[in-house]
Amino acid sequence: MKEFDFVKLTLWLAGVLTLGLAAGYFWLGHKAQKSEREIKEIERICKDVGLLAKDIKTLEDEKRSDKLVDVTDASGITSYFYQHARKRGIEANEDYLFKPRDPVKQKGGGWVDQDFLLEFKKDRPKHREQLMAFIYDCETQSRRIKLQKAKFTLDPEMAPQDLWRADSLTFTRRDPSKTTN
Repeated sequence: MKEFDFVKLTLWLAGVLTLGLAAGYFWLGHKAQKSEREIKEIERICKDVGLLAKDIKTLEDEKRSDKLVDVTDASGITSYFYQHARKRGIEANEDYLFKPRDPVKQKGGGWVDQDFLLEFKKDRPKHREQLMAFIYDCETQSRRIKLQKAKFTLDPEMAPQDLWRADSLTFTRRDPSKTTN
């Protein structure tokens, strides 16, 4: 009788271990498949990021090697700033005065810089987001125009509303002094 109980116990234990092994095998297989899918997704994302980085590097190289003179004349540059200001609720002549300065040839660099001063009126404070969005739009929509100097002051009476006075913004456009083919 003891032999019978021992055989029965051994068979029962073997069955439980077999079921446990099968469940572990399926669970581990599921995790392995999930890991493979995640690895493939990460590889796809990495390829996309690599292509994007290559595009960004190509654009940066084009910016650095761009030797064409910007053909925007005085009226074109006025409308450039006007469009970006208007998009952000800033009105020319009501909120700021546009003062282009004469181009200055840089020593040894082969570049000509021209400053554009935007003097804001003191009685027309703007929200910080408006001013930052305006600067961002002006810088990102042109290869050659970058902010060089900004003077902002928080309006003490309007501080709770986050209103600022942009006293002046100076943008510089850099063009090559000679064109190359």
